Order: sequence, then structure tokens, then C-alpha cells
Amino acid sequence: MGSCLSAIDIFPWNDNFNIGIEIIDEQHKVLVKILNQLASHIAFQTDFPALNNILDELVDYTVFHFQAEESVWHQYLPQDRLELEHKKSHDSFVETISQTKEQIASGSEDNIIEGLLSFLTQWLAIHILENDRYMAAVLFFVKSGLSIEDAKTKGKERLGGETKVLVDLILALYEKLSVNTVNLMRELKYRKEQEELIKQYTSQLEIMFMRTVGLATTLSEMRDPYTVGHEERVAEISVAIGTEMGLDSHCIEGLKVGGHLHDLGKMSIPLEILGKPGKLSPIEFMLIKQHPKAGYDVLKDVGFPWPVAQIALQHHERIDGSGYPNGLIGDEILLEARIVAVADVIESMSSHRPYRPGRGLEAALAEIERGIDTAYDRDVVNCCLRLFRDKGFKLPV
Repeated sequence: MGSCLSAIDIFPWNDNFNIGIEIIDEQHKVLVKILNQLASHIAFQTDFPALNNILDELVDYTVFHFQAEESVWHQYLPQDRLELEHKKSHDSFVETISQTKEQIASGSEDNIIEGLLSFLTQWLAIHILENDRYMAAVLFFVKSGLSIEDAKTKGKERLGGETKVLVDLILALYEKLSVNTVNLMRELKYRKEQEELIKQYTSQLEIMFMRTVGLATTLSEMRDPYTVGHEERVAEISVAIGTEMGLDSHCIEGLKVGGHLHDLGKMSIPLEILGKPGKLSPIEFMLIKQHPKAGYDVLKDVGFPWPVAQIALQHHERIDGSGYPNGLIGDEILLEARIVAVADVIESMSSHRPYRPGRGLEAALAEIERGIDTAYDRDVVNCCLRLFRDKGFKLPV
């Protein structure tokens, strides 16, 4: 999620929450811990099974806590209206949490969470800071020998206006924190949904894009049946070399597309020249040498995120400047084009052509090895040789 946070203390414990009865204070701390666990779950985990488990824990805990708390009040305030009302509030709490659990299967996640956080925030502030502190004060004075009614009066005097002020402050503070937590949860959920939509959209675009590339390759192969599969095999060899060289995924994807489209310009060459079984005349060879530029002209305005047009233009350039169409030298030639150039030679020499039989892989490897630093890039060639000779890479079929 792009954050190192994994927990939120929406309701951090402090001494103002202590009512002075240790067993109840310790249980209140556990209840606050569960609330914080729920808030953290909301912000950083959105799977319902975990939320359901937290609610189960909350129900089990409150039942246990309320029974323990009620036993304390009942010992000193048996059947008093104060005790009975307190017990009713406990029952109401358990019922609310149970209803929340039932809503999970069919209700809106955002609404359920927002309502639950608001309820727990108000409940804990009022229950601990006002009701339980007042009950504890009454209990203190009863144990001191006062009647229940006198103890109630003294309890109100002791707490006075400070409790109301404290409750109002806590409610305002934690209501704001509650809203902020819900907003955070919504933002994280929205981002996750948007990322998923973008991922799906990107995947669809990639599929459509590669189908378009495949269509262009098919159209080219329909004109020259002797080279069916050439572009695809060059792409596969290029990707293998690029991967061996440690290029990043973006460059690898560009090699794949560039390999598929590097010979697109051959569609501009007459069929009788492409399929001629004998040696080409100087004029015919001059026409063949125009296909990189023809491919470039078709591809240059497409707007690829990779240098696909330059790959098509430069894949017959050579390190020493003896290539075509522009006689580029060394690093003037794009790295991707140098890779496709080697892959093109490997595939072409290994495959059958109208004007000669296939010469096989070893002859192709020997050719690029002889051409190191003159025709072909040293690093590209060494990676290609290592792939085939040391790592058992096979020619694509």
C-alpha cells in the first residue's frame, strides 16, 4: 500500500479512562485494544473473514467483561435502578455488535464500518468516562458507609462538570479520528480498485496490441510464405538475448515487438524479388536494402513506447559501418537494433530460403563469432553464444 504503517491506535489508552477498580480497568484496556485492532484492520486489511473474526472476539469479550463488571455493581447496588440501567446498556451493546455481524453478508462495507466505529467511539467514551466512573464513585462512597442515594449525590459532586467536559473532548477527538480512519480506508480501497481496473485495462490493451502486431506479421508472411515464422522466431531469440544481458522488462517488451515488426518494410518489395531462387542483381539488392527505411516510415508515427521504428530502420546496420541503410558505426546503432541484428542472422542462416538451403545453427553461431567488433556487437554476440552453447537454448520452431 505504499506505507510502512500496519496499525492505528484510534483510541489510545490513558489514565483518564481509569475508574479506580483494577479488574474493570484491565478489562477496559482489552476492549480498547480490540477497537484499535478493528480500526487497523479497516485501514490495512479489507477481507471480511478477518473482520468477522474480530467481531467474534468482540462479542465474546464483551459478554465476559459485562458479566464481571455486573457482578461488582450487583454486590453493592443490588436491584438499584442504576445497576439495572447499566445492565440494559450492556445488553444493548451485545445486541448491536451481533446485528453488525449479521449485516456483513449483505450490507455495504463502508456503511457497516463507519457505523461500527462511530458506535464504539461513543460507547467507550460515555461508558468508561461517564457511566463507569460514576458507578465507581458511587461504589466508593457506599463502601465508606453512605446510603446508596447519598453515595449517588456525592458521586455526582465528585465528578461534577469535569466529566462532561472530558467526555465532550474525547467524543469530538475520536469522532474526528473515526471519520479520518474511514476516509483512509475508503481511499485505500479506491486506490486498490483503480489499480485493479488499470491492470485489467492494461492487460486488454496488451492483448489487443499483440494481436495487431501479429496481424501485421501475418500480412507480411502472406506475401512471402518462405519466411513464415521468421519474425516471431527473431523476436523470441532477441528476447532471450536481452534477458541474458540483464535488460529491464520494458526493454525486453520492446525487443519482442521490434522483433515481430523488424521486417515489416519487406511488404514494399516486389514478390518476384523476395522469392527469387537465384542470386539477386545489383538493382534487386538495392531494392532489398530499402526495406528497413520502408518499415521505419510505416512505424515512426505509431507512437510506440519503445524504439520499434528505429529497430526496423537499423537492424541491418553493422558495427564497422558496412551495413545499411545509413552506414551507422558502433554505438550509433541502437542496442535493441544490435540485438535484433544478431537474432536475425541466427534465424535466417539456420532456416531454409528460396535462394539457399538452411545452413544450420552452428554455421550461424560461427558467423556471428567471426563478426565480433566488425559486423556485430561483442556483448550481444557473447550473450548469444552463451545461450546456445552453454545454457542449451534451442532455436524456436
